[in-house]
Amino acid sequence: MINIENAKKELVKHVNELPIDNPRIQMKLGHIIRVAENCKKLAIHLKLTEEQIQLAELIGLLHDIGRFEQYKIIDKKQKEKFNHGEAGVEILKKDNYIRKYIEEDTYDDIIYTAVQEHNKYQLSEGLSQEKELFCKIIRDADKLDLIYEGAVIYWEEPERKRQVEEGKLSEKMLENVYQKKLADSRNSISETDQILRFASYVFDINFSYSFKVLKENDNMNKMIDKFYYQIPKTRDEMMKVKRIVNEYIEGNIH
Repeated sequence: MINIENAKKELVKHVNELPIDNPRIQMKLGHIIRVAENCKKLAIHLKLTEEQIQLAELIGLLHDIGRFEQYKIIDKKQKEKFNHGEAGVEILKKDNYIRKYIEEDTYDDIIYTAVQEHNKYQLSEGLSQEKELFCKIIRDADKLDLIYEGAVIYWEEPERKRQVEEGKLSEKMLENVYQKKLADSRNSISETDQILRFASYVFDINFSYSFKVLKENDNMNKMIDKFYYQIPKTRDEMMKVKRIVNEYIEGNIH
């Protein structure tokens, strides 16, 4: 069995020992703990075994361990190119660090795959059924909390909120949403597009339970409605986006 409490203690120890002074660290740690809990709830809902439930929770704890390395980078372009999923796998493999979190190596390959795949635009092809299951669990759990953060935590600073409210939307990202696809943030032209990106996460949700959570907590609407979009076209488009994502959520609850 996996000792989740020990894994949590090791992660907190790892984070606290990092030579980084960045206010985002504790925010990220909060995100990780919530994602791990989301993974656990999803696994329980899917009626997985107790050990599989613990594995899902452990993957949640480890999925963003590479983010902290990204916080060390000063150069903006280098930081944007940094892949924290791949970096997370490197950290866990270095000096067999993963053994600090799980004693046996039975699930190592599943953990590495889930960490590496969690932030990809889409899942890699050819994954085993078991690996795909845990990849989908972490991807849903991660996106549920990112949408929560969009509704409750992000864009609280007056300047960033102003940028969202005064910004235009990328036509290419809008087209992604209208096609019910993840919006490609490489086409972003403003801070407002980040709301669009978060809204499009619903199109990469895998489980009916996740859609039920989205409907019950209403975080998608809370995120979109927290702004007064000052450009009429942007305001109209965001209301259209809101309708599309809500219909999609409703249509995927079984």
